[in-house]
Amino acid sequence: MIKRFRFVLVNDLKAYLGGRTFTKIHLSYLIILSLPLIIIWPTTPSLSFQAPQLLLVLSYSQIVILTYLSGRLAVGISLDKEISFDDWLRYTPLTPQEIALGKWGGIFLIVLFILFSSSPLLVLAYFMEGATIKSALRVYFLIPIPIITFINLGLFFRFVLGSPTISSFILNMLTILFFLGLFLTRTTEVELFYLNPWFLLSSLVLSFFPLFISLRKLKKIKRGFSL
Repeated sequence: MIKRFRFVLVNDLKAYLGGRTFTKIHLSYLIILSLPLIIIWPTTPSLSFQAPQLLLVLSYSQIVILTYLSGRLAVGISLDKEISFDDWLRYTPLTPQEIALGKWGGIFLIVLFILFSSSPLLVLAYFMEGATIKSALRVYFLIPIPIITFINLGLFFRFVLGSPTISSFILNMLTILFFLGLFLTRTTEVELFYLNPWFLLSSLVLSFFPLFISLRKLKKIKRGFSL
């Protein structure tokens, strides 16, 4: 499996990095993250870490944008030169698990690339606002959790429903509920930027169950193609 899923992974990465859609998404992301630096920073006196308005805006902007983007990529944004899941399933000997792993890995790596491409902005803000490296790393380790959660959910709806329109609508509703839950379960931990790790981890674990269920359905479809 490890040797064969890379064909799906490499194909998707080439489609993401070589397409205009990805370039537009990436530039839009960097522009949105730059706005708080332009708007808040010049009008705000030197802040202590106990009141990190700029850092909060940047960190939560990352979480919101990348979580939404992960789900949208998993549901299926039309990309040039991307081989669809159905074509992989129908015309190749790859198993549903191998195809899903390749798709999952491609989305995760491309979102991580977008995340770390904004590191200079955050490093600049962290140093100027007096946040510690330890607190910055804590937040950075938490950001991939909702990304993985919504990749799992997006792939589930893509595999089970098939329709991008319906899948996107349901995923958008779940995204709203997720951020509402994130707000309602917020903590008083300033160094975690008020994020609740238990809510994030619980959402992550639960997101794997529908993904595993959808893989069972895909095995039956694959057997049907083989007949």
